[in-house]
Amino acid sequence: MTRKWRQKSDPLFRGDHADAVGLPSPSADDSIVRHILYLEGAGRKTPYLSTTELHEIAEHFGGRTGRVWKVMFRRLQDEGLTHISRIELLDLLNGRGKGRATWRSALEVALARRYAEQWYEHLIDFSPLAPTEDSQLRKVVDRCFDKA
Repeated sequence: MTRKWRQKSDPLFRGDHADAVGLPSPSADDSIVRHILYLEGAGRKTPYLSTTELHEIAEHFGGRTGRVWKVMFRRLQDEGLTHISRIELLDLLNGRGKGRATWRSALEVALARRYAEQWYEHLIDFSPLAPTEDSQLRKVVDRCFDKA
């Protein structure tokens, strides 16, 4: 059993490119199930950036050529971004889902829930920044993530 994660004292991590964290698309479809299940594949547009409680999981997603990035919570708040915790995700991912996790297939919602549990997933929601040009969005993302 892992200890309970605490926002004020425990960091979140993201495995991503070595040079910078990839950009979200604040105006994209905000379905949480679509995001977690990676529907539409690599390069799909999503307003979320996935993060995890565990450095080792971030290393997995960063791969051999990427790196691990650390979330800077105070900066997220300063930018008006929303953090959706793993506990909140698990609550949303029940039955056919709730709120932004509502989905037509309860089976796919259950699969998304399993992935969120497995990867200790948290989401950073960039939809409050819609619409924002990529150059400005790059500045926000760079302020919110530091090299781990």
